[in-house]
Amino acid sequence: MRPNITASSTALFSTWVFIENFGVLLDAGDGVSASLGQKSRKVRHVFVTHADRDHICGLLQLNQLNARDGIPAIYFPKDCGSFPALKEFFSKFDPQSGVATWTGLQAGESIKLKGELFVEARTSLHVVSGDLCKALDYTICSSRRTLKADYRDLPGKEIAALREANGEEAITEMRTEKLIGYSGDAPELEPKHWEGVRILIHEATFLETETARNSHSNLPQVLRAASQLQLEALILIHFSARYSKEEIDAAILAQAASLSPSFPIYAVYPGEVKTDILASVPLWEPSAPPTT
Repeated sequence: MRPNITASSTALFSTWVFIENFGVLLDAGDGVSASLGQKSRKVRHVFVTHADRDHICGLLQLNQLNARDGIPAIYFPKDCGSFPALKEFFSKFDPQSGVATWTGLQAGESIKLKGELFVEARTSLHVVSGDLCKALDYTICSSRRTLKADYRDLPGKEIAALREANGEEAITEMRTEKLIGYSGDAPELEPKHWEGVRILIHEATFLETETARNSHSNLPQVLRAASQLQLEALILIHFSARYSKEEIDAAILAQAASLSPSFPIYAVYPGEVKTDILASVPLWEPSAPPTT
């Protein structure tokens, strides 16, 4: 199933990414409820990377419109005191609203979603404060039992007999797939950090290397590092509002032409809401391999 991803992201102003068929919202910048409308009621889980205002200011309206019976479940970096303060403020400012669930996460913790899906939280270097967990990034994964390699070519009757004789665990193994990685804000893209991820959503705030600062990524570094990964798609977000769509397109295409990444590249432009991103035409599409 192709993830239905809708996103809006402008550095300093608002960032949010909604994965509709998973019921997951990644960050909750200003305007998320207005942009999603009735679809915002499909949000079951909100994973917030850090407490910058452009990533959290949409929580108030989302809570007021949609909180009910502990839904949505809001997850945040455990050591960031802004989130307990927000929860208390919401309860006083909107006492008539329903009740959401607030949970602080440490790096390494995972949250089960529906069915085979779960989300892993990992430390982000966007906010560094000793051993405290102030910022996270997230990977959406699926885990299911599959036949071990030794049994995959056997007829169905033989597999059934082995299952009956030895049990399910003897002939199967757990297989985990990293479906979607989400960086939030990040100073750079570390390839090892995202190995195995199919779809990567990563910030690329600045188009030039020399302007990289304030713990934010720049496009040349992101594309060089991403080209080392076996991605199915790269979605670039969080561009600075100083750049026009034309400037962003030109910079991505120039970099991609020199690197020839093996995956399509999509861009979410400043001030825009991009719906069902993976169903749209990518900005960069790798060339098909020559036929022999």
